[in-house]
Amino acid sequence: MKYFILLFIFTISIFALSINESLLKIHAVLVPKIYLMDYKFKQKLYNNSIVIALLYDQRSYKSAVSLKNKIETKYKNGIKEYNIKIKLLSYNKIADTKANIYYLFPTDTKSIKQVVKIANSNHALTFSYLNDDLKYGIMLSLKVGNKIKPIINLSAAKSNEVTFRPVLLDISKIYIEKSMLNFNNRHLLNFNLYLTMV
Repeated sequence: MKYFILLFIFTISIFALSINESLLKIHAVLVPKIYLMDYKFKQKLYNNSIVIALLYDQRSYKSAVSLKNKIETKYKNGIKEYNIKIKLLSYNKIADTKANIYYLFPTDTKSIKQVVKIANSNHALTFSYLNDDLKYGIMLSLKVGNKIKPIINLSAAKSNEVTFRPVLLDISKIYIEKSMLNFNNRHLLNFNLYLTMV
């Protein structure tokens, strides 16, 4: 039991350290800009505002506040002619919340799927701090290395009636589910043709 408790505390502390402030700065700049890459974004605005819901649990609350402050500082005058409004929301208070972008901090699978379902009903973008969470139907994340690349889950975007501009697709990495990698060559060829048509 003693070892289990120590392992649990160690895991929690590793998780707490995994939210990177430098990465949050990059997200703060790019998340609102990426929203403008949806061809139909103007039809989805709320009173000429881009509403961003930042979803957190107890472990990521401080990071959510930090991201909120960074976005508000960067876009204090909005972006283009659009205002930016930020909602800080606990995962357990997400029901019936309308937003244009749902930004998800790491949490349990059930909560992620619930947010994705709500976002899809609002034809909103979903953006994840963790790349691995794209497998739950989240649309976007970022890969940060020598270059910063958006990662797009095209099947999630398509099912949510989001059509991204080619300029975003050109600079992005396309997320492919592991199950897709088991297709034979003919299926992969058809999938590549689908990507070029989107």
